[in-house]
Amino acid sequence: MELVVIAAAKFELDPLVSGLQEKGINPLTKLVGIGALNAAKRSRLVADACRGRHVVFVGTCGTFGSFSKMHLIRASEVLWLPTCERMQLSYTVKDTAPPIVLPPPPQYCASLPERRVVCSPGISLVSKLPDSLSPDHCVENLELYSCINEVINQAVSLSVVLAVTNAVGPDSHTQWRQHFAGAAGATAEYLCGRLARTLN
Repeated sequence: MELVVIAAAKFELDPLVSGLQEKGINPLTKLVGIGALNAAKRSRLVADACRGRHVVFVGTCGTFGSFSKMHLIRASEVLWLPTCERMQLSYTVKDTAPPIVLPPPPQYCASLPERRVVCSPGISLVSKLPDSLSPDHCVENLELYSCINEVINQAVSLSVVLAVTNAVGPDSHTQWRQHFAGAAGATAEYLCGRLARTLN
């Protein structure tokens, strides 16, 4: 059965695709684009490509907890929670952006620590969260909420593997720049062999 690898940007999936090709697997690749708006615009086309296929979404995220080094997590739930709402400067109309619970993870990534993914239109410069959410168990990503529900409805299996590259806050971009290249490599190193054993 075919594999689809999804990411926001090409550099996030290139090492994984190269590694899979070395193992005789030629996945279909789809880019949702950077940011929530681009991901929303492309969600239907990306989801159509995922119909009846195994799907892996890869990318980066920032942690609301403390950050010391880059590491991998898997998403278990996706929340639409813009920074302005977390700061109590706005609110989302009731029932217009319900949480998205991801299906149980495939065995190949089940051992990764699971996190809730908080999504917003822009990169947050503050790490404030509602009291109901634990900072150590939440990460921020821009694209996931805008596109993943459509993918869930089409995919045979789905995993969302993200590399934590920074802490959410004023230094997030500087930290991300230090780690994003290594993040793509670490994601590929973790997934290549596991996917090959699963798909072959």
